Amino acid sequence: RSGWRTPGGLVAGESRPRSSYSGLLVDMESASVVAATWARFGACKGSRIPVALFLLMVFSASSGQAQRTIGFHLGQTRSHQKWDQQLSTSTVKGSSFGVNVDVPTPARLLSIRVGLGYAQRGSQVWDPSVDPEKEAVARVRSHYLSSTVEGKLRARIGPVAAYAFLGPAIDLLLETQCSQELCSLLLDEKPAVLSVVLGSGVSILFHDRFRGDFEVRLTESLTDAYRAPSSGVGYRSVEFLFRASVPF
Repeated sequence: RSGWRTPGGLVAGESRPRSSYSGLLVDMESASVVAATWARFGACKGSRIPVALFLLMVFSASSGQAQRTIGFHLGQTRSHQKWDQQLSTSTVKGSSFGVNVDVPTPARLLSIRVGLGYAQRGSQVWDPSVDPEKEAVARVRSHYLSSTVEGKLRARIGPVAAYAFLGPAIDLLLETQCSQELCSLLLDEKPAVLSVVLGSGVSILFHDRFRGDFEVRLTESLTDAYRAPSSGVGYRSVEFLFRASVPF
């Protein structure tokens, strides 16, 4: 049929047939742009790391939006108390587990994750001026119901994604276990503790049906967990978590 053609090579009135390879072509075009930009701006050694991070974020923008998922997490906590007065503390290991929901936002790289779970926090405490050899170390363990709301920024290439997150957490005290000497100092238990949570992780998507995450996070209390006679007492906790989730 005769007729004028558009710049894309179509006869007027015709529509381009949809292809199942269109997403692949977009990714290949994006990959070529990334490679060309790397060759142009990544020549200087000092600029390669920030340029690589920037290109990873740019390329991930063409790799689809985050999925809405639901799942669980479990892992280990390593925490110690923060005292205002001159007492020394050391780390105590604990456990953490719970459930989480990850919801995408209109911003392509940003999602919101809401979590609810159990977390153990604890510490060893001693006075170095009285006990420099740590022969009479007191121990405390706190059990919390923890809820978090985190903004998560991700960068994805294929099934692998790296992400960072930040948000508030509220820990509701369930029980305190401590030695008699230390319990006599922790006079005032706070029923709730406000903290900030931040960290990063790596996730792998399997056939768009299952996602596994490995994550490191820091929980820093902003309000006191306890009050001692001359000191507020808070927690600092590093957590190593595994997450498993499915889309819904």
